[in-house]
Amino acid sequence: MCSRKNDGWVKCAKRKMILLELIASLACGAGMGCATSAPVTVRRDRFNFNDAGAESTKEQILLNIVRLRYGEPIYFVDIGSMLSHYSLEAGGRVGGYKSDLDVWGSPTLRALYGMRGEPVPGSHTWDANLSYSDSPTITYTPVTGEEFATRVLAPIPPTTIIYLSQSGWSIDRVLGCCVQQINDVGNAPTHELAEGGAVDTSRFRRVAGLLKKAQDAGYLRFGIEYVAGQTGTYLYLPPVPATLENEAKELKTLLGLPPEAATKLRLTGNAVRTEPNEVAMQTRSLYAAMYALTQRISVPAEHVRDHQTATRPSADTLESASPWLCIEHSRLPQVDPFAQVFYNGYWFYIDKSDWSSKRTFALLTYLFSLQSTAKEQSAPLLTVPTGR
Repeated sequence: MCSRKNDGWVKCAKRKMILLELIASLACGAGMGCATSAPVTVRRDRFNFNDAGAESTKEQILLNIVRLRYGEPIYFVDIGSMLSHYSLEAGGRVGGYKSDLDVWGSPTLRALYGMRGEPVPGSHTWDANLSYSDSPTITYTPVTGEEFATRVLAPIPPTTIIYLSQSGWSIDRVLGCCVQQINDVGNAPTHELAEGGAVDTSRFRRVAGLLKKAQDAGYLRFGIEYVAGQTGTYLYLPPVPATLENEAKELKTLLGLPPEAATKLRLTGNAVRTEPNEVAMQTRSLYAAMYALTQRISVPAEHVRDHQTATRPSADTLESASPWLCIEHSRLPQVDPFAQVFYNGYWFYIDKSDWSSKRTFALLTYLFSLQSTAKEQSAPLLTVPTGR
């Protein structure tokens, strides 16, 4: 305690205040002790969770594509929630002692207590403590059962193709990855071919190229109409300038449409066309889209020799396969790739400078999210406190 019998009381009180202010400032500086620290925490945690979630999603999709190349089953795990719990404890203590016994004024008492040297007016002690803990909790939900069938195995709705093209995605990339057939024009197969087998996809690539040219010129238009509770999806072929007339005629010929076909064509998800002014767009599932993209994965020669994976596709097969995604492999991890995973003794990666592969990978990520359906919230299957 501080005594009021001398001027040292004022100095003692000041030391107390300085110590308490120091403890308070340390608590605020740690980010949890003051009310104003919440915005700092939100900015830090939101960025970190966002970055970790995006990177783990890329790695999960890349791993599943590589698994498909090796003929193995795929598996998805969703992040249900990400929570952080912070705890901060701070404390301090200030104490003092002063004896009223006049020991220094009595030689007898000094000799009795063995006290030597100059007199000490009193003793003071102080200490402080500060503890901080962070316990993030992540909830994981495996994608199985009906959810797996809806998101991975169900065909991509034609409306999704329209939304993507209207959002700025190149129509040729969307069609090449997500569509199996347009009217009677087929894309690369999504099943294993016999040795040396190859499918001519030049007509499909030409259709996609003509639609891309119309998209770049601003003449590719889609529409979604609601009539009597029914949703109708339409492809519009408005009059084009003379510079595009030949391409427009070629597009109608490839799609099997008469030259005098209406400018408003109904777009369906049927396997075959049932009406003259109809475009039947048979879409792929996310699984089929990923499988079709596996043809351009580079695999080690010893894995082919040991029959761990299928034979490397021939040049003709690669020519007909989707050119949108290229995945390489290496014994050593890459320094700064777009995404990479370690599988079967090798690092499989997408180069950061491969713009086309990066765009295709982003497309697969969006498709996985778009295929998700609203459902009742259920109890998390696995919750892991990662801070322990």
